[in-house]
Amino acid sequence: MAGVALDHTSFAVHDAMSWARRLRRELGATPIFGERLAQFGYLLLHVGTADDGARLELLEPRGEGFLTRFLDARGEGPHHITFVVPDLRAIVAHARALGLTVVGEDYDHPPWREAFIAPDAKHGVVIQLAQSDRSYPPVDRLLSTRTRGIENLPSSRGATEPLWWTPLWETAPGAVARLGTTHLASTDLEFSRLVFGDLLGARMTEDVSALDLSWPGGSVRVHAADRPGVTGMSLRGGPAGGIEIGPVRLGTEVLHSG
Repeated sequence: MAGVALDHTSFAVHDAMSWARRLRRELGATPIFGERLAQFGYLLLHVGTADDGARLELLEPRGEGFLTRFLDARGEGPHHITFVVPDLRAIVAHARALGLTVVGEDYDHPPWREAFIAPDAKHGVVIQLAQSDRSYPPVDRLLSTRTRGIENLPSSRGATEPLWWTPLWETAPGAVARLGTTHLASTDLEFSRLVFGDLLGARMTEDVSALDLSWPGGSVRVHAADRPGVTGMSLRGGPAGGIEIGPVRLGTEVLHSG
């Protein structure tokens, strides 16, 4: 579908602020926005420059629910990939036509309508689909000011405390690293072509063992593997060896599942 954008890759962690401080010190990360809900809080960060970088989200639990169950079962690590779409109902219908399981649909909150493609045996990751009547400012503006026009930003239903994350500004940023491609293992590249190309409208190039997919906002490299799931994100700069969040790495060398 035309008009789809890659918004961010999300990681479940026990303490979002602790991780955010580390990413700011070691990668020069800039906070974009965050909120708190009954079961979880989130913080969206940009890692990079105005011309070269990507968004990463940190999710932390606040009460018993899906995120505590995830962390208990799997520990810290990648949780979902989010795409912003122009017509959520249409893309959900298309996803179901491909045989995908869609859950958590909410069409009645214009600041953040959403639905989730449940993880399957082919990709092993939640895909969040979102539609909003609001948008984030351009990256150059986000990097040049600490002011956030909260009333104009995408906002989840039932969210509170839109400024909970602002103490992060007190952490001095390190040298700016550049976050890039999300790496995803797939057990079925042909099906991956349908999901990311046909359904999500990626610009695509490929070789015998991988698909390189891009959208406004970022890129994903899907590689053939026996075990599915996000394996990491490319990173230029930052500490030697990158940064590990659970089993995956932000770094120049991203390990692939076998």
